[in-house]
Amino acid sequence: MPVAPEVSAVLEMCYKKVGLFGKTFMPSTFNTPWSELHHEVINLLDSDEQKIVIAAPRNLGKTSFAKALCISGILFRDYEFITYISQSLESHALMQTENIKRELLSNQEIRRVFGSVRVAEEDTGLDESFSKHAWVAFGHTLVLPRGANQQVRGLLFDNYRPQLIIVDDLEDKRELENPENRRKLKDWFYADLMQCMDRYSNKWKVIYIDTLKHSESLMQELLSSSEWASLRLEICGDDYESKVPYLKTTEELKREAAEARKNGTLDIFYMEMRNIPIAKENQSFRLEYFQQYSETDLRNNKVVESIVIVDPAKTVQIQNADTAIVGVGVDYASGTIYFRDCVSGKMYPEQIYEEMFAMALRLNSHVIGIEVTGLEEFIKQPIMNEMQRRGPRYSFEIVWLKARGGDPGGEKGKLKRIGALVPYYRQGFIRHNPTCCGKLESQLLAFPRTGLVDVADAFAYTIEMLELGGRYFTSPQPTPTEDGNEVDEFAELEYDNPLEYSRLI
Repeated sequence: MPVAPEVSAVLEMCYKKVGLFGKTFMPSTFNTPWSELHHEVINLLDSDEQKIVIAAPRNLGKTSFAKALCISGILFRDYEFITYISQSLESHALMQTENIKRELLSNQEIRRVFGSVRVAEEDTGLDESFSKHAWVAFGHTLVLPRGANQQVRGLLFDNYRPQLIIVDDLEDKRELENPENRRKLKDWFYADLMQCMDRYSNKWKVIYIDTLKHSESLMQELLSSSEWASLRLEICGDDYESKVPYLKTTEELKREAAEARKNGTLDIFYMEMRNIPIAKENQSFRLEYFQQYSETDLRNNKVVESIVIVDPAKTVQIQNADTAIVGVGVDYASGTIYFRDCVSGKMYPEQIYEEMFAMALRLNSHVIGIEVTGLEEFIKQPIMNEMQRRGPRYSFEIVWLKARGGDPGGEKGKLKRIGALVPYYRQGFIRHNPTCCGKLESQLLAFPRTGLVDVADAFAYTIEMLELGGRYFTSPQPTPTEDGNEVDEFAELEYDNPLEYSRLI
């Protein structure tokens, strides 16, 4: 039957354009505007990449895109064999292939343009154990749901092996806690699933869509692989500003994050909203170590000494990489370190000067520590000139920090510095300002597998700053009695050869 020119034009526009196809033929499913995150997903799915992995936050429509890909591939006769894989055959994979079938049979727009869709469960050509839930559309395309670790190798339909493989929600969060389960799933994925297509043909595509649930998960491995085209998306950044406001507003995200922090479930929030996996058995920094304080209570505290630490990007083209500037307060009497302020991002040199001087004035700090490893000639002279130019108000004491240990300017050196903070957190010496600690906490929670460590590394220089300044925590003051006398808690103890008191951290 001839196709009207206007219909032909629509079909041509929608062919291999999953976003446009979804909006045109599945408007009840794709009934919200596209955000920038959606466009990133669409662009990758429309590309010629054969191995695609997408870590997307909850409720972004990952399964809807998978559904549209399958339906488009069936209607345009792009594939003869589609396999839909999930962690469980019965709970997810089967349900999604049934949803695809229902859409093909009931969608009036699809029926009007493509005609009546014939779907049959018989004559799949597969063994009975496989064909139980399989079905064929138009007598042309087999759709087969499978669960994780089920047999997929050796499958044939009319001499065709699986061509479009959709992997949706493959990994179970509870199962991932067991290293043996992680190993078994990876073995099945690489040895079975990735070997089931016809490697002599170029007509195949594997699309893995899920949330990132563990730092050593299969998805994390694929995201890090140069063999896979990848996206890791998050619905908000460290400031909880929403990237998809109609889905989750900034106010909702901030409220949910605060509630999760109070309930001890911040790891779930990071995982589902930001695709930052937190494997508790591997964590150096844990949620329960993070304690907060109110900046208004600290502002008039005269015993707290404030310092500013600058960790500039390690490149001559400073604006091309991330710089971190943090404000730190130290109460030596109580043994408390306060993470007070933070500015980070890509900055030009003049922006670095402006931000660090402004923070020093804001926190009433007289000392600025600046990491200069490998950048001495590009950092020292310009900063001293800028401070002189600004006048007496900007006469700060500058401490030039040089990274210590092996590989001081490299990744290993950073990890050593950040790792030195662990005992301070474990002993409860550190407090966070809740208005600016998001990036620090996300980097510490993912340590040592975090990608960006700029803020955590800058904060870690606090230890070196205290050492260079000869600053140590003092012992607690004696407790006064009701009559005003001081209680000596150690008066009854006897000492041999008493030593002169030394201040220790």
